[in-house]
Amino acid sequence: MKISRREMLQSMAAATAVATLAPRNLFAANDDMAAFTGEPAEATKKVVEALGGMSKFVSKGARVVIKPNMGWASPPVQGANTNPIVVRTLCELALNAGAKSVLVIDNPVQQLEPCMERNGYKEELHKLSDVVCKCVRDPKFFVETEIPKGRHLQKADVLRALLECDTLINAPVAKSHGSALVTFSMKNWMGAVHNRGLWHSSFDLHQCIADFSTFIKPKLIVLDASHVMTTKGPGGPGNSLALWRIYGGTDPVAIDSVAVTLAEWNGKKLGPNDVPHIKIAAEMGVGAIRQAELPVLPVVA
Repeated sequence: MKISRREMLQSMAAATAVATLAPRNLFAANDDMAAFTGEPAEATKKVVEALGGMSKFVSKGARVVIKPNMGWASPPVQGANTNPIVVRTLCELALNAGAKSVLVIDNPVQQLEPCMERNGYKEELHKLSDVVCKCVRDPKFFVETEIPKGRHLQKADVLRALLECDTLINAPVAKSHGSALVTFSMKNWMGAVHNRGLWHSSFDLHQCIADFSTFIKPKLIVLDASHVMTTKGPGGPGNSLALWRIYGGTDPVAIDSVAVTLAEWNGKKLGPNDVPHIKIAAEMGVGAIRQAELPVLPVVA
């Protein structure tokens, strides 16, 4: 599967349109959250810098794992996957901070090789030394793990690499979802487990998302909202809104509660308490819902 000429032209046009945008802070950064709008690489750097710099999260010699959403065989302009430029920038920042190695890993929904070819990760990451990028599905990469605080989800087969690293970075994309309403930082962890189908078929999906979030503790969250899939998520193709925004923080509930205000999702305007897994996670002490009025910025076509 190859990127079509039309898709390539769309990506080039979008990149040209945003090239002149300097990173712009959306609201005042504090100790746990920052947000910038602009070209994805520069906006990502600004977000990490505002949070204290990558050295705050990555120590010298650390083994770093980045968990993006790269589960779909579609180009970045469609918004189904985390923009690979955002992830490449995080890899570069981690290596510059002294990381020994960086692993980018996901359990994709679609076939492994088409995902890697079409989502742009192979192209963006192959030149970086000490960076390995993997899409995996083989059970050997997972280990059965207890979820001590889980109400419904009390165990899961989790990617072993996430449990053994020194620094875990969650790098989700913002998009709509047919079952979970939206998928931001907490929902992104479904790509970290082997048996995620059980979350849909055997339990309450929203409770499982909240349950797993009581267990998994990334040191840094960087949410890609450069292209936001507002309809027909998670796979699309759906309506893709070019917002050119990057959010960063350490509190998944705060990140998700702000992200839900970015757009209408499948035609509905939602607040944090309208998304059950955000509300449940807050009640379970995962983090705090953040009420924030964000300025409406021009959308780059």
